[in-house]
Amino acid sequence: MKPSNPEPVEDEKSGLRPDLLSGQQFPPPPKQERSRKKRDALLQSALALFAERGYEETNIEDIARHAGAAVGSFYQHFTSKRQILLVLMDRLLQEVFTLTPGDEQANLQNIQDTIAYLVRRGLQVDWAYAGAYRAWREASIQDGELRNLNRQIEQWTASQLEFMLRALLQMPGTRQDVDVTILAWELNLLFFRLAEVPLEDPAVIDALVSSITHLIYHGLFTDDYETQGPYSKDLDMRAENETQEES
Repeated sequence: MKPSNPEPVEDEKSGLRPDLLSGQQFPPPPKQERSRKKRDALLQSALALFAERGYEETNIEDIARHAGAAVGSFYQHFTSKRQILLVLMDRLLQEVFTLTPGDEQANLQNIQDTIAYLVRRGLQVDWAYAGAYRAWREASIQDGELRNLNRQIEQWTASQLEFMLRALLQMPGTRQDVDVTILAWELNLLFFRLAEVPLEDPAVIDALVSSITHLIYHGLFTDDYETQGPYSKDLDMRAENETQEES
């Protein structure tokens, strides 16, 4: 989705995930496994077609046909194309919400590895929903309610990034003059720009992850900490390995 580039906003409620489905009148939820699978197939078809054609060029008939379902089956689960887009975006936000440091990162070697892990996972989640991002950007141009929700999403995702950055700032060796709110907002805009352009080349993805990791790490930690801090032995070992490989 293309952010509207508002200024960072201090909002005590920004930590609450936007409720995109509030006020939506859905058909009764499916009770049988077959119906649940059909609903998921419709969601995946919408995601794929939105990525390929965009929001305006995709209609309900296309989504149903792609999912191997009748149009009537679509209306058993969703009332409109707009509603299925809202569900996709809500699923995206649920996955973004899980991208916080936790037990999975406990065994990583150092801070930069942890940052790289989170950057890579964030990009993977975004790219899995590239079609939703594209459709959301297109639909929100003409839909005032979606534009308002988009502003809420931008503020919330920026607050999630700020939360993680502030957690990193609790570690030794950090810079004392970092404007975390601005840094989080800049990273937020960067991730939004990247979300609609999934990369496939592993080498390019690795380079992108490395570049963003470098940006975050050196934005938060002093250069002296990298050479004098607790991870200097790890860096020396890497340098030694690289030298051996070259020889």
